[in-house]
Amino acid sequence: MIETVEIIRKYAPRAQIVLGGYGTVLDDSLLRPYGDHICREEGVTFMRRLLGEPPHPLPHRHPLIVNPLRVFGRLISRTGIVFGGLGCPNACDFCCTSFFFKKKHVKLLPTGQDIYRVIRGYLDIDPKMAILIIDEDFLLNRRRAMEFRDAVQAGGVPLAVFCFASIRALSQYTVQEILEMGIDGMWIGYEGTRSGYAKQKGRSAEEIFKEFREHGISILASMIVGFPYQTPEIIEEELAGLLALKPDLTQFMIYGPTPGTPFFDRVVKEGLLAPELAADMVKYARTASGFSSMVIHPTMSAKEIEFQQTRCFQEDFKRLGPTIFRAVETWLLGYLKLKDSPSAFLRKKAALFAEDIRKAYPVFLAGKVFGPTPHVRRWMGDLQKRIHAVLGRPTLFEKIQSVAGVAAAAWTGLTLKLGLFQHPNLVRNEYRMGAPSKAVSHPSRAPGVEAPSREPVPVE
Repeated sequence: MIETVEIIRKYAPRAQIVLGGYGTVLDDSLLRPYGDHICREEGVTFMRRLLGEPPHPLPHRHPLIVNPLRVFGRLISRTGIVFGGLGCPNACDFCCTSFFFKKKHVKLLPTGQDIYRVIRGYLDIDPKMAILIIDEDFLLNRRRAMEFRDAVQAGGVPLAVFCFASIRALSQYTVQEILEMGIDGMWIGYEGTRSGYAKQKGRSAEEIFKEFREHGISILASMIVGFPYQTPEIIEEELAGLLALKPDLTQFMIYGPTPGTPFFDRVVKEGLLAPELAADMVKYARTASGFSSMVIHPTMSAKEIEFQQTRCFQEDFKRLGPTIFRAVETWLLGYLKLKDSPSAFLRKKAALFAEDIRKAYPVFLAGKVFGPTPHVRRWMGDLQKRIHAVLGRPTLFEKIQSVAGVAAAAWTGLTLKLGLFQHPNLVRNEYRMGAPSKAVSHPSRAPGVEAPSREPVPVE
């Protein structure tokens, strides 16, 4: 931000700069030299007020933003991003997003129908586009979620939706209700078995993870390293418990303090912030990445906590293997569970799982060549045999793709190690106030969704 502001001041000295986002939890004394205005709230409402526009009611006119997914450099899918809401009432002590909005949930799209209307805009671009709903605990409000389910069912088209959810929220639903919303992936905060957060109350994590996985729902589970109660032995115990649930993806982040949260207030009050960071908040801000230990721990040094975090990532990879194969196995389980469902909607979803599995045929050879351990490589081979028994053997073209996939995987590995080609290309958008609108009419586009005048901007 500092470097960007310096460039703006040099080339556009008359421009006014608005600083927004969660970084504005930092003190005014740090931010005022760089911004003419500071937004510490929902941004559209703030900008309307700043520009003297009337405070139109929600929902906002939603932009269409598409994020491409590539595997070994090949475009696999595109994801449309839906901004459903901001903030979270769960109020976990470390959570910046919750306390930034004063433990309230700001619904950018207040109803389930509003959310589905935006999704329809993406489906106009690509009927098979995946959807990511940005909302801290999307399923916590059962009424809005069931409105969304009803809209999805009325549309009759099975979706591929990824959302954020807590154990507390998920405990309100049956797995069939989740599937009928089109949800086949979610982020769940596992955190730690002794962390005691309110969002973890409800059904057991073991029960939810097992049932959802058997129905084809992929889970990204996040675990925290560095809680005061943790020791290396406890971290290993919690890690083993999490990996036994076989999440498709995992995240391990260090327990860190963010201004405005109860954890930060306690750390400052008790003098637990690392001295070099307490004396220099700019250094603190540059260090607050989730990959650096910033708090004095009762039993572990900062280096040991960081080592434990790295070990968790490594053990996850060694024990469960690459994420792509874990996801394929979950899709296979979902296909087998749903292919003979009495629900036509869920049978359609099973067919989509089969399509996604088939697209993954070419990655198996690369997985067996580069897999991390003999155990994981054997598991990949067994998974491949199970898939071929159900969906058929690969075609000649898929076999050729498999060989090419090995070369692509080797090239990708080399570029990662050398740090080559890792930054996305710059995308420049120009906006001219008062220029005639170039938006085009689209008779099939859902009302209330902004029609792009060109292909939506890719976000890497």
